[in-house]
Amino acid sequence: MSVIPAHVGSLSIAGEPEEFLNAEAVPAQDFTGTEYRIADPELRRLNPGAPAFVEVSPDGDTDAGAWVPAEAHVDPLFGFVYLTTAPGPSALVRVSGASLPVHPVALVRSISLSVTNDAVELQVMGDGYKRRAVSLRDFSGELVGLTALDAGLVDGAPLLVEVSKGAGSEVFRAWVMVPELSHKLTPGALYERTVKFIGHAFPMGTGGAIAWGYGNP
Repeated sequence: MSVIPAHVGSLSIAGEPEEFLNAEAVPAQDFTGTEYRIADPELRRLNPGAPAFVEVSPDGDTDAGAWVPAEAHVDPLFGFVYLTTAPGPSALVRVSGASLPVHPVALVRSISLSVTNDAVELQVMGDGYKRRAVSLRDFSGELVGLTALDAGLVDGAPLLVEVSKGAGSEVFRAWVMVPELSHKLTPGALYERTVKFIGHAFPMGTGGAIAWGYGNP
């Protein structure tokens, strides 16, 4: 979908997961020995609800028996693979999992994002000042689009959304839920749809969670 000057980009929504096997992973941009990335950009959006299997061939051998399972963390938003230990300079890395293809649904006139942190008090008797610590994080935002938006936006299920500013630019990817979808006819005869979203985070094996991010597709 082409982007016209009155818009900041295009909005895409992820479809049903598609399984893939043995996708090549190559050293990432700031490679120090353990950071790789899935080579095919279409496979870098992973289904966080499905396991991703990482295998390494330490000697760079492509024979079936040369591959061994590797302990790693895979970023499901942008396809980065972080190995626990460096496999060596000749090693090959591959990933199997489920990718999320996206399809464009709207041109985007504007997007806003707000990230918040809950703060809890750590007060004990005798303290002279309040002490606080950050606990749970959250994010919410709003998209204004000018073409038809899929009715599935408001069916209650978590969605992976992607906003792109054009070829070669960074994209915004986020897991969201949509509690509100509104419509407005502007004086220029443009039918705007406003999507208000709240964040939806998936727990990861590292103890953290994946929710949103900016990066190269």
